[in-house]
Amino acid sequence: MTLFGLVRHGQTDFNLRDLFQGSSDIPLNETGIAQAHAAFDGLPAVDWDVVVSSPLQRAEQTARIIGEDHDIPFGGTEDRLREIDWGAAEGRPAAEMERQYPQRDFPGVEDTQQAADRGFDGLEALEEKYRGQKVLVVGHGTLIRFLLSGIMEQPLPSIPNATLSLIELEGTTWSVSMIAGQRVENQVTMDSRAQNPRFFVTKGELTPLDRRSAPRTISADAEEGAR
Repeated sequence: MTLFGLVRHGQTDFNLRDLFQGSSDIPLNETGIAQAHAAFDGLPAVDWDVVVSSPLQRAEQTARIIGEDHDIPFGGTEDRLREIDWGAAEGRPAAEMERQYPQRDFPGVEDTQQAADRGFDGLEALEEKYRGQKVLVVGHGTLIRFLLSGIMEQPLPSIPNATLSLIELEGTTWSVSMIAGQRVENQVTMDSRAQNPRFFVTKGELTPLDRRSAPRTISADAEEGAR
């Protein structure tokens, strides 16, 4: 079993101003740096083997701060864990863009199915590299929420900055045991690792695949979570 700790990066000025951030490469602000230092406060200690991150600087900064604070070696970046690209909404006020495009079908936006699929591909690649280890992964709010929502089979709200969620992968079984520091429990077993997509993302919805029971609809846009 490989344990993944998913951490959303610390705050940036785009977060503070409620701007769509996505693929924009924005650094942490002072609050975000402090959040990274405090990310594990009050949480049970885990002996993490390695920390990896999205290549975007806000995620890598957070990963390196956590790694230095807790003596976790930095294992580099994984491009498939970058945040969704919001196209024309990048750097624009969320309220303004969502009034114009209530379905978030912004010009040039990355397909949500492709974003979710590459996130799972990225975790499986890390599982192959670090099989049986404890891997801390620093990424982004929307992509983390896509992954957790798929396994939890229910809509999830925004993932707060610098919070920890836990996913386990063993064979074809995915489990979630923590979301943003809160204990939860759900498990999903796929037929095989060749199954792709693991869950559908269509018109703002995440619908679990092949759960051996009636699937529940999962909103990809449950609150902002996207920046």
